Amino acid sequence: MNNSKNPKFLVDHQSVASLVNQLHEYFKDTHSHYEVERSQLISQLDMAEGEREEQLHREICKVEAEVSLFGVLSDALSIADRILHTRSVMNELGLDNPVYRMHCEEVTNSRN
Repeated sequence: MNNSKNPKFLVDHQSVASLVNQLHEYFKDTHSHYEVERSQLISQLDMAEGEREEQLHREICKVEAEVSLFGVLSDALSIADRILHTRSVMNELGLDNPVYRMHCEEVTNSRN
């Protein structure tokens, strides 16, 4: 039985702090992507009429929901990332804390 408390989704040589940083970057990039998409849709509204205009409004509403969701996720992970990487928190927890330690999956010999 494995008594490891390491999250199972961490890849080898990854710490929790680095995962938080990667997730923050992912959600920040996704948020930016949807902001660009929203701008492109809004720019199409000037020339749209009738059914196309209604379709664009529906698409904009959907994209605005994505912008909002990924903005909140990006903000939350930004806060977590900043906190984990402040000098005072790093000193308090210590760099040997599991949050900062690289995760190395134990390789078991299947013959045992």
